[in-house]
Formats: sequence, C-alpha cells, structure tokens
Amino acid sequence: MLPSAPAILKSTSQALSRAARPLLVPRARALGLAAPELVQADNLPKYNAAKLAGRPFLPGSDSKGFPATLNPIRVDFPAVFHPKAPGDADKLPLEEWGAMVREIVDRELSKTGVLLFRGLPIRTREDYARLFNGTGLPPRDYVGHAGRREQLDTNVYSSNDDPLEFTIDIHTELSFMPAPPQKVIFCCLKSPGEHGGGETPITDMRGVMRDMDSSLVERVRTRQIRYVRNIADKSRSGWNWQTNMHSEDREEVERFLTDKGFSYRWNADDSLSYWFSTDGLSEHPRSGETYWFNQLTEHNGSCFKVHPEFMNQTKDISEFPRHTSYGDGEEFSEEDMAHVREVQWKNSYGFHWRQGDVLVMDNFMVGHGRMGCNPGVKDRKIIASITKN
Repeated sequence: MLPSAPAILKSTSQALSRAARPLLVPRARALGLAAPELVQADNLPKYNAAKLAGRPFLPGSDSKGFPATLNPIRVDFPAVFHPKAPGDADKLPLEEWGAMVREIVDRELSKTGVLLFRGLPIRTREDYARLFNGTGLPPRDYVGHAGRREQLDTNVYSSNDDPLEFTIDIHTELSFMPAPPQKVIFCCLKSPGEHGGGETPITDMRGVMRDMDSSLVERVRTRQIRYVRNIADKSRSGWNWQTNMHSEDREEVERFLTDKGFSYRWNADDSLSYWFSTDGLSEHPRSGETYWFNQLTEHNGSCFKVHPEFMNQTKDISEFPRHTSYGDGEEFSEEDMAHVREVQWKNSYGFHWRQGDVLVMDNFMVGHGRMGCNPGVKDRKIIASITKN
C-alpha cells in the first residue's frame, strides 16, 4: 500500500519547472482537479532481510566476517516518492511524470545518492522508455560492458542476464571505463515478491570508503586495478564479444579497444581477450569527494567459483570471463578480497521491488548488486538505463 496523504513529509509541486507547469496545471484546472504531483513519504517500506552469510551462489559469503543479513533501508536511503493522491498515476502521460522525476533528481539526488519512485503507471519497457525520455537525462550506451545484458529499446537494457539464483557482487557501474556513467536507473517490470529474493542491494560508498582498510586503499590508489576479459564468440556462448561490443565487425571492435587504450588479442577459438589497468578510486565529478569506485570484487575470477554455470570448471582463476588483479599483475590476496566484500555488504541495504518502481542512483555515491532469487522464482524483470551526467 502507498502511504496515505497524512503521512506525507514533502511535496514537489513547488519544484515543477516552468517548462513542465504549462503541461500539468492547465490540464488539471480544466478538469477542476488539483495538479497531480510526486510527494515524499515518511514511512519506510517493510523489508524481510535477505540472508547473506553462507548464502549459496554469493561470492565470499563463507568468510568469517561476512554480514549475516542485508540491512533494511534507512531514512532517506533511498528517499521514496510517489503520486500524492490515489488514482493520480494514470492522469498524466509518462513523459510528464518523467519531467517531475527529473526535477526531483536534480534537487535531491546529491543529498542522498539514491531515490526510489513508486506507484508510477509503468508496465512495459515502452512505458519506461517514455518516462526516461521525459526526464531529458542524457543517455549513455553500454558498449564495452562486461556483463550479460541485451539492448531492449533505445537507451533501455536488461539489467543483467546471469542465472537468477546467482548473487551479483557489489560494484559501481562501468567504473572501469574512461567515461563512466554518472547515474544508473533501474525499473521493475516483474517483481519476484517479498519472499522471492532478487532484491537490488544499494550500497553507501561513502561508508565503504570510511570502513575500508587504509593500507589497502593506498595500494589500490598507487598500483591501480587490472581488468582482464576473456569473452567467447557467439557461436560458442550467449555471453559473447559481439553482444558485449554491440558489433560483429572485428575491425570496429579493434578500433574501440585501441581508442580506449586497451591491449587485446584474438584467440584460436575466435574468442576475444583484452586487458587494461585503471584507477580504483575516483573523485565525484561535482563534489570532488573521493570514492571507492571499481569492480574489483564483482569482476574477480573468484566469483565464477560459485557461479552455477562455471563452478565445476577447473581452470586458472584468470581464465574465467572476467578477472581483476593489481595493475602490475599481482593477485589480490584472499584476505583482501574477503575484507572488501565484507565492507561492501556491511554498507548495503535492501528493499522489495514492486512493479513500476524506478530506482535512480548516483553511480559514485551508491553502488549496487543483485541478490539471487529463491528456488523456483522465475518472475523477475528489471530493466536499466545509464546516463552521461
């Protein structure tokens, strides 16, 4: 249930842009109605805490210091907004709701790092695309990503197509790329329900930076992180370089890799390997604050040791589809890997998805992952967009 009107703390009606007002107010007045608006709720959604320590298919969950459960969301992390009045959701085109979402993002995101919009009339990817276009946020493509996803619509992608039971480790999106996205947006089309798992944990990266061992932070700062990719040809796997690079033209792929300064080789089985080193810390492009900004654990080959499709393969850790090490090639110690995972999950929070939810994250301030779904769960569909700024 959405919070009732008396529970409202804040209203966004005064924050509508001049461009949006002519679309919203005259229409409502012509019908003798108050203008629909998005408001912030003061009550937190109920959360059934997900098990972490000892969870199957969760990388590192067998370490002694791993948190027992995922934290419930806290006040303003995320800040939650929804249409003010019951029935308001269908009174406006999605493009106009998108304009209101943009106003709130511009005003509030820098305070909390993450916003959750509930109760919007989004049922299909086309609905979401209309809302996203209404925000006017500048989209960024996913060329060079290292996960499993497909493009579903203009600026709309599947969030991740790994097996649903697998838990995706905490990370900041495309943080290994020269121009990473500044915002990550997820939308729920099919919820696994309150007892189905499949949450998207959100991670306070300021807390991660605070709790991370200072000597490890300094090593990452000075030695960087090397990322290695070993990606199959589409004739051998659904996880392939053609999808990863959004191209089947080897010369085009080579130009992309060369332009980014990446080293690469084509292998005898038509697979592609490429590698590069980059910073593991980054300053926020607006605030200048330094954040732990990498995919050190999520892209480490150790993840595949508990991945349902790879866990029985006997190969060197660096031969899996993804791997990380220090920039000079030295492996991260098991102790350091365990520490990073423990700190990241300690600072992570969960909520249950509802259909139509839209989650907006500042990609520097907030990391994310994916909880594995519980056995038997088939219905989870989250789509995604990323933006340049």
